[in-house]
Order: sequence, then C-alpha cells, then structure tokens
Amino acid sequence: MKNIISILALCLAVRSAGALEITAVAPAAVKGAAKADFTFGAIAVKAVVYEKGGVVMPFTENKGRTYTDIKLLSKALYGKLEGCFKNGFTKPAKAPAAPVIKVDSFKPLKSKVRVANAEITFDGELLAVGGVMASSKEEGTFWIAFPPGLVFPDGAFKSAVESAVIAAWAKKNKESGGRKP
Repeated sequence: MKNIISILALCLAVRSAGALEITAVAPAAVKGAAKADFTFGAIAVKAVVYEKGGVVMPFTENKGRTYTDIKLLSKALYGKLEGCFKNGFTKPAKAPAAPVIKVDSFKPLKSKVRVANAEITFDGELLAVGGVMASSKEEGTFWIAFPPGLVFPDGAFKSAVESAVIAAWAKKNKESGGRKP
C-alpha cells in the first residue's frame, strides 16, 4: 500500500505546475449572474458568488462561526473567475491536465474525530482546507472531509487527493511522534 501511495505521489509531483483552467460553468449563461459553480477539470467549486464587483468564494458556517475553507491563491485565477461573471464563459480548446496536488501544512486539533486540518493546494492557485478524520469503524485509519463547496467530478482524482493527504499525515506523525495513524 505504501508503494502505491509513493508512486501516486511521485506521478503527481512529476507533472509540471500548470494553471487551473475553467472547463465548465453552471449556469452556462454565467455573464451577469450573481452565483455560479466552476469546474476546473478534476475539481469543482460550488456557489462562487459575484457581488459588489468582487468574487467571493464559498464558506462554511458551523456553530455560529464562519470558516473560509476554499481560498484563491493567485490573481490570475481570480481574474478568470471575474472574467466569466463579467464577459461569459468560453470553453478551452483542449481539456487541461489534472491539477498538481500539494499538501502544504497540517494544524492538529484537540478533537478525537477531526484530528487535524490539512491545507491542500491545487496547481498553487486554489487552497482547500480538508479535515483529517479518525475512522470510528477502524481504529488507526483516517479519511478526509472536504469542504462542502469542493466537489470532485473525477472519483479517481478524489481518491488520489485523499491518499496524498493521508500519506502526508502519516509521514508527519511518524516524524513528529504525534498521533499515530
């Protein structure tokens, strides 16, 4: 299993860093819309809002607190989203490669269920905060809770992201002597 994860991580790292390309928008007539769902090939962000002349990424509310768990990291991607709201969407000539995944950091939590938050970047342009969740069915195993606004149309890519995050979490814990995966 460790070899499969290592090979997968290596394959993802070998790809050259590209830029996220918008491959689909819902509604298709996004020009002038106040809210839309954007697909970037293997990932999609739901409920992106355009208000007061600016792009607002989706957020999560829980117990009276607001969490910005999907963030734009580049002005170029912001410009693409804003351009769609202002001028409409033009489908790219060819489908882009799957985004490069990077697990940037972990923030350990005190919860016994959500043991850490993982910051995951896609092509260095989009950041999502996922939860490293301890399985209640199998002790010592983990799964990843993604923000509700982040969707994976490609199930294989979602599995690759989950595997990369779990492998990085296991490596971090092995090195630091923290919670054992």
